[in-house]
Amino acid sequence: MDINSIKTFLELAATGNFSRVAERLHITQSTVSARIKVLESRLNRQLFERTVAGVQLTAAGQRFHQYAVSIQNLWQQGQQDIAMPDGFEGVLGIGIHMSLWKRFFPQWISWVCQQHPTLGLHIDTNYSERLTEMVAQGIIDIAVTHMPTVLPGIEIEEFMQDELVMVSNQPKQLADIGNRDYLYVDWSYGYQKEHQQKLPHLHSSPVYIGFGEIALRYILDNPGAAYLPRVDVEALLLEQRLFIVEDAPSLSRPAFLIYATQPPDLKCLNIAIEGLRLIVPTGSGASAKKARIRG
Repeated sequence: MDINSIKTFLELAATGNFSRVAERLHITQSTVSARIKVLESRLNRQLFERTVAGVQLTAAGQRFHQYAVSIQNLWQQGQQDIAMPDGFEGVLGIGIHMSLWKRFFPQWISWVCQQHPTLGLHIDTNYSERLTEMVAQGIIDIAVTHMPTVLPGIEIEEFMQDELVMVSNQPKQLADIGNRDYLYVDWSYGYQKEHQQKLPHLHSSPVYIGFGEIALRYILDNPGAAYLPRVDVEALLLEQRLFIVEDAPSLSRPAFLIYATQPPDLKCLNIAIEGLRLIVPTGSGASAKKARIRG
């Protein structure tokens, strides 16, 4: 049983698709299949079963998943610990959603470096699906993201609520905003449902954007309106470069903490959560929820 087979198993458990695993690991689909067959042969159990959408873990595969995560995590910890300079006691792995990193991540890094100078950091930015997989695979200890995927051995808890406000570069009322003037920013599934309920007349906007910074850059110089996090536009509102659209309801978008049910390093996990609770703003558009620290 080698580490490549374990990594392949975890990727297939996360994606359920042989071709995606092959693409991610830069190997052929036949190699993916061969590695899984070797694992199944050595364990004498079928780990995956085929479905209409691809493959999913069998009951035996679900039981083996936690051990595979531990094996990969121990391997990565060993590699990182050996590479660390003398005087460092361990490595904290954390991931954050692409749309959140500017908000508080630089301050969090400074806090960790000041309060725990003997702790190394492994930092990733990505989107929700990949961050959840990285936690499940033991690549990182914790992630902060918006739409976590439910996977075996993963704890998900709400961490904060973002307030989203409709803004424009000119004073406007909601009655002034039509579909042609509106940029729909996809802030994830929960947001989509609330938007549909509160603003059904704007839900079919011809301009659909998957990344908020694009909308922000556009409406600073062009007519139009879009929902953006209040904390990201607060300075622009004070400078009157942007204005909150009058009568437009505020919307919300939750962010979640994701970590292993049985964390490989409980001390590192607790440090990460402690710092996040201290750094995340509790005013001006974002509300933090107390995270449960395990131990």
